[in-house]
Amino acid sequence: MAKETYTVLLADDSEDDRLLLRRALRKKPRFALVGEVYDGEAVIAWLAGQGDYKDREKFPFPDVLMLDLKMPRMTGHEVLAWLQTRTFSNLRVVVVSGSFLPRDIARSRELGADAYFKKEAQEEQQYAMLSDIEELLDHAC
Repeated sequence: MAKETYTVLLADDSEDDRLLLRRALRKKPRFALVGEVYDGEAVIAWLAGQGDYKDREKFPFPDVLMLDLKMPRMTGHEVLAWLQTRTFSNLRVVVVSGSFLPRDIARSRELGADAYFKKEAQEEQQYAMLSDIEELLDHAC
């Protein structure tokens, strides 16, 4: 059964890209942004509930991870590889990347990404992407 609201963890090292996605998420009432992280190590710490992210009241486990590929300390592909060693059955991972190289898309899919989208600056395209993600989440429940 589809949820009324989906929680989102946004992982991207670009403040500008996070700002654009944050604005788009605000216009989709079924999405609730629970946090933002800037590198792959922070993604893993958040999801594992380790270090600064132990408090699940303050840092809830998300329904969806919106993941950039090119991040410092650990790339999105490295995060996806780590996720394959864990069981987070209710987590959906959506790659949102500036790269539309076939090898990046294929690698992301091989590593378990549920969807892959190219970053878009236009509001209409972002809204369409979020609608696609919402549909993916509704069908995954």
